[in-house]
Amino acid sequence: MGFLAGAFAIAGAVGASIPLIIHLLNRERARRLVFSTIRFIQMSHQTNVQRHRLKRLLLLLMRILMLLLLGFAFARPFFAQDPATAPELGGVRNAVIILDTSYSMQYEGVFERAKKEAINRLDGLDSADAAALILSADKVRQVLPLETEHSHIRTVIENAETTNYTTDYLDAIQTADEILKGISIGQKQIFLVGDLQKSGWENFLETDRLSPDVDIEFVNIGEEQPNNQAITDINVPPVVLIEQKDTELVARVHNFSTERIENLNVNLYIDERKADTMEVDIEPEDSTDAAFNLQVDLQSESAHTGWVEIEDDALEIDNRYYFTVQSMQSIKVHCVNGEKKRSDIDDETFFLTRALKDVGDEGAPIDYTESVTIPSEAALQRYDVLILANVKQFSTVEAERIKTFVNSGGGLIITLGDQIDSSVYQQHFGGADNPLLPCTLMQAVGDPIGKPEFKVIASVDYKHPIFVPFSNPNHGDFGKGRFYRYYQTAATADATAIASYDDGNPALLEKVYGNGRVLCYTSSIDREWNDLPIHGVFLPFLHESVKYLALKQAGKVPDYRVGDALEYIGSRDGAGKEVAVFNPDKKETRLELNEQGNLYFGATQNPGIYSVHRSGETTHYDVVNVDTAESDITPRDPEELTSLLVGSTEADRTPTEITPEVRQEYREDVEKNQGISMYLLLAVFALAVGEMFLANRV
Repeated sequence: MGFLAGAFAIAGAVGASIPLIIHLLNRERARRLVFSTIRFIQMSHQTNVQRHRLKRLLLLLMRILMLLLLGFAFARPFFAQDPATAPELGGVRNAVIILDTSYSMQYEGVFERAKKEAINRLDGLDSADAAALILSADKVRQVLPLETEHSHIRTVIENAETTNYTTDYLDAIQTADEILKGISIGQKQIFLVGDLQKSGWENFLETDRLSPDVDIEFVNIGEEQPNNQAITDINVPPVVLIEQKDTELVARVHNFSTERIENLNVNLYIDERKADTMEVDIEPEDSTDAAFNLQVDLQSESAHTGWVEIEDDALEIDNRYYFTVQSMQSIKVHCVNGEKKRSDIDDETFFLTRALKDVGDEGAPIDYTESVTIPSEAALQRYDVLILANVKQFSTVEAERIKTFVNSGGGLIITLGDQIDSSVYQQHFGGADNPLLPCTLMQAVGDPIGKPEFKVIASVDYKHPIFVPFSNPNHGDFGKGRFYRYYQTAATADATAIASYDDGNPALLEKVYGNGRVLCYTSSIDREWNDLPIHGVFLPFLHESVKYLALKQAGKVPDYRVGDALEYIGSRDGAGKEVAVFNPDKKETRLELNEQGNLYFGATQNPGIYSVHRSGETTHYDVVNVDTAESDITPRDPEELTSLLVGSTEADRTPTEITPEVRQEYREDVEKNQGISMYLLLAVFALAVGEMFLANRV
């Protein structure tokens, strides 16, 4: 036993002698006189005298105990081990076990070995040792705090399962270090049980070392010579048109082993049916492409899902790669004519209409319609591209309708002219944090009447998909068109000028808006401000612009990975309506669309095909794949990792010392936790009550 304030214990012992001294001083010795006549009375009263004497002795004992216990209570007693062997001062370990649950641990037999090694480390601890557990992957982490009850940790380890996420050892090790920082004294140990693959250490910096008093042991349970192949990427056109009869899908297959792979079967599945198969040979640590003829039903406009897979190996999760493709019979284009004329030749869309309706044998099929008003929201959903041709004005509601159309994936072409009121466009489409317009409209310059001067398109980005077909000689010259009048504009920060006049002013600007894109043509689409429509480059330029917007947006497939939130873009009229989301296991989740008619679904723990079903609407599909950076399971050297985390010399380590301050802190903590003083005070109180009761009867 120890005391935090030993002087009070001494004072209590001294005080306990006071009742005894008083008792001895007050004791009187009576003279014995024998009277024969009272011996019978003495014999009858002897029993009462003995009982009275016993009560007085008991009362004396209670008073002695009261003073003694009171002194001990103020002395703050405690029972503790020697500091050199105390668990809190290094006599036992505080261990954190990190168990890797990333998908590379699904390699045949690896995770079962990992769980056994983790349990062995747990069993190696004494009963007084404290342990914590971290189940680690990229985006999933379960943490059990430090405790001396190991059975719960054992149960969690035995029931642990791998995830489909990648490895992030940095997050797990930093979490373990934070747990051990809460221990002011004692041995601190981290056990990392995993395959130690290289990709899990890419985020480490020199400053990410462990605390100086923390040790780490790496338990490498990975294969020395892993044999793994994976499909790392797929190149598939997001949209297939009728005229694209020989569309190619290319799957990239990588061999992560050190041996050559021959006659590896690669299979293509479309709409859950096997469509094609081929064999490939792959050199060690190399990739090869498997090219398939994409055969989908072009007679109907619908979304198709599929996957490419290779034959099973020791790690199966990365053997399949999912994709979606949209089949289209035609590109649906709607134009709002801002300057309708009785005479066709003078009409704003005269040349535009004829260019888009004349697709020839090589061009993409275009379903062209026209109106003089902005279509309704329901009508807009049927179109792939909307053209605003010299439209003078529109209401706030119509402007919001157009923004929603583009944000949900539609393509928008804005052409300017003499009907344009720049203030209207700036009010509805510009000036915000994320304006729809790719530029600020300043002023129209030039003279389209006298035509004394003109500008030409002198700068074109031939790497842009619209202009790639014109990059070779004799494939179209934009410099032949004369521009007598155009709008001076200033591109916004997130917009790009992909064609410019010879004075540097933009001729064509592009901006990404939500899931859609906007093109702004700064002159007119007819011959009123320029003569480009009469040149041969005009028709293919319009076709490429429409095709770029339609195919770029209609087939813009997000590259979702396991754990990413899926985004469903709807319309405002669907706000609050219920949809059903099915995961790859066909498990249904019912959710409500938000006030914009959109939906975010985050439960994507498994790779595969996810579908969103809404009454009266076509089914929406998204695919989720694993991150194949995890497929390379080549490990890092444990010695190299130890040097990375704890330093290479003993000078980098700081041993734990039991200083007088640490000893005192330990004693105070033990006394506080045991609370013996409180029990002693309660005993004093009980004795005081008993003493008062007994004293009244003596």
